[in-house]
Amino acid sequence: MDRVKKRNGVDNTVKAAIRLRPDNGWFNSQYFTVANVLKIVVFITLCFFIYQKSTQSQQEKDDSLLYLASPKVDDIYFLDFRILSDNLRPNEKYRIAKVVDITGDVVTLLYGNIFYLRQQSLKDSIRYGQLRYKDYFESKRYDLSLMQIKTMHDSGAIYMVKRPDKNMLFGNYVNDPKTELSTNLYIPGKRENLAGLSLLKSDYLEDNVEQAFERFSSSGQLGFAPGQVNLGQMYLNGNYIDKDLTQALYWFKQAALQSDKAGVLKYVIVCRQVSYCQEGDFYQELLDAGVNIKVREIDFTLSANEIG
Repeated sequence: MDRVKKRNGVDNTVKAAIRLRPDNGWFNSQYFTVANVLKIVVFITLCFFIYQKSTQSQQEKDDSLLYLASPKVDDIYFLDFRILSDNLRPNEKYRIAKVVDITGDVVTLLYGNIFYLRQQSLKDSIRYGQLRYKDYFESKRYDLSLMQIKTMHDSGAIYMVKRPDKNMLFGNYVNDPKTELSTNLYIPGKRENLAGLSLLKSDYLEDNVEQAFERFSSSGQLGFAPGQVNLGQMYLNGNYIDKDLTQALYWFKQAALQSDKAGVLKYVIVCRQVSYCQEGDFYQELLDAGVNIKVREIDFTLSANEIG
């Protein structure tokens, strides 16, 4: 009887050992073939790729909302132009726009001359440096309010916004890198204006905006047109000082009378928001001062015989 139990015990041990052999149960070769291991690896990689793409897509959406709320010059807008126009060819779907100016709550855009069939082509055009071509963007400027920009985004017309870092996006420049020629020529107000621009970027200083205002004021009083534009911009935005459209118009006009293009354009944008400002009078004043201007689609008459 003992021999039978012992034998049965041995038999049971042997049976247990057999069940734990690698070719049985979960260790069976059908589960651990090279093909199945590869399938598992591919599945995990695919899940990680989908997660990464989803995270990246959400980040792009968050960034777009942030950039639209606080736009900066050179922001790049990716457009689905089918939502903006019904007069397109079948292969004309997507387009690029660039922010070239911000005057108060008005964002000025330039549209690219080229339409694209696929969204990826827009990124490739930046990657290959097309935005640096002289005639890539149209000359016509579009002045849009922040509300209009938001509406374009809500409708899907603007489906993504990117902000270049140090003039670079997708590994290439969005503008031709310019090197300023050093000169010993003294220009009144230039040094003060450069100091003001530098101070605006100095966030580590508690009174950087106040100091910038003082530098721009000095520059404007010395008659330096870019300094006058920057001073007008501070009055327009209410940076440090109270918002004052009258003062903004005054300083933009001083720059415009020196044939400063930014001064002319910004004056017109603000003038259209103020009831007492007459755009026609402004153009007439520029003509009388000998400023060469080009005016498109105006609904008033100038006394000058020719407009350059």
